[in-house]
Amino acid sequence: MRFAAPEMLWTLLGVPLLAAALWGAALARRRALARFGGGIPYLSRFTRQTSAHRRAVKGLALCFAAAFGVLAAARPQWGAGTETVNRKGIDLAIVVDTSRSMGAEDVPPNRLARAVREASLLLDALGGDRVALVTFAGKPALACPLTLDHEAVKLFLEELDTEAVSVPGTALAEALAEAARALGPGPAPGTEAKARAIVVLSDGEDHEGGIEAAARSLHQSGVVVYGIGCGTEGGTPIPEGGGAYKRDENGKPVTTRLDERPLRQLALETGGRYFRASTSEAEVEEIASALASLDAAGSTTVLKTRWVERFQIPLAIALAALLIDTILTDRRRGT
Repeated sequence: MRFAAPEMLWTLLGVPLLAAALWGAALARRRALARFGGGIPYLSRFTRQTSAHRRAVKGLALCFAAAFGVLAAARPQWGAGTETVNRKGIDLAIVVDTSRSMGAEDVPPNRLARAVREASLLLDALGGDRVALVTFAGKPALACPLTLDHEAVKLFLEELDTEAVSVPGTALAEALAEAARALGPGPAPGTEAKARAIVVLSDGEDHEGGIEAAARSLHQSGVVVYGIGCGTEGGTPIPEGGGAYKRDENGKPVTTRLDERPLRQLALETGGRYFRASTSEAEVEEIASALASLDAAGSTTVLKTRWVERFQIPLAIALAALLIDTILTDRRRGT
């Protein structure tokens, strides 16, 4: 036997308090009648038509109703069975680069806007998958934890801005570690398996290193990485607002170029795929299809224990006790 909501059992501590309150109310009523009648010797004049035993039974029935009502709320269960469950759906972390270089306009309207659009289209193509959103520049941040509410993730995507970067730089390896934490640990042996994946949208620039170690760690954890490169190999200056561009110490404009190597390496090491962002946006459909295949391949058939609910029994006792309290009067028989 077990309880599905054992925390409700703490409410049983209130049953003795209810009994004490009923006993106190009976004593207070007896004292009031004694004062009204002129003392204890004259109390019998007012209690001839009522039965103290019946009142006790009514109080006891009310306490029983409360106690068994609490037991019903705790949902007792016994008699377990097993059923076959087909596990579907994946856990996905979308990682978006929000560094200054993502403001480059070599892909219209700019790299970040293209990344946000492709991520939104991917969300539209997903089914019942849980999705988390991680952003990164010099430091990663979990913008939205795993959720089935894809519209909520879209709201966070729409608020992304390269101007809001607090720590400049591009720490791709740290962002991947943050995404892995957002996905949670892998399934323990003998438990339900669920496929996990990461989609990275970035121009590939990496100032911190550590991609090789990150790729090995993700592969060992069973996380598949898909990359979408945003930008062009020709590159373009990095805008700084107001029509100005970022310049180096010699006053020359700093050019940012798409670096596909880290994204390709991540995809290769983890069994994923790499795509370059295109105007046709066909890469989104291909990633959605790959994720669906990952879902089908990662789904497993497991035997899950199902306990039989028995709350109906204490609930029936509680209702019967309430019925007794309602029907039973405290008047003596024959009066």
